[in-house]
Amino acid sequence: MLRVVGKQHAQRALAATRQMSNSSSTSTAVTEVVHPAHQREPLPAEVISGAPASLTKRTVRIYRPSNNPMQSGRNANLKWRLDFDALEKGSRWENPLMGWQSTADPMSPVRLDFMSKEDAIHFAEKQGWSHYVQEPQFRVIKPKSYKNNFVYRPGKIPMVHTK
Repeated sequence: MLRVVGKQHAQRALAATRQMSNSSSTSTAVTEVVHPAHQREPLPAEVISGAPASLTKRTVRIYRPSNNPMQSGRNANLKWRLDFDALEKGSRWENPLMGWQSTADPMSPVRLDFMSKEDAIHFAEKQGWSHYVQEPQFRVIKPKSYKNNFVYRPGKIPMVHTK
């Protein structure tokens, strides 16, 4: 197996492989030469993508979406979502025919889902986007029981109206 990046490294690897093959013909040589630039963390995607700065220098919000109010389940939204903040003033206008708001922002409908908050933060940092995390607010449900309506409490006389 020989993985080579760059001309100079290829020549060095070839020479090293020849020396190893001459010294011992029975053993297999495994040489891996990696260019020093590839040993570091990969470049951010904003550098490579070629997208304009108006798209790469954005602020994103990372949050957990709330549950659907029409459903009673509480375990549905375990994913984290990343979406883009609106651009500055002047990016929206009102359509004179229907009265709808329009925008020229191509990233406004984009929503990305992630399995964890750390994944979303890592993705935003790799893209070069500034981000803020909005922590979820969980509701507190007090345990209730129907029988507690009839429990005796000193000092309080319940009034029961039958008609």
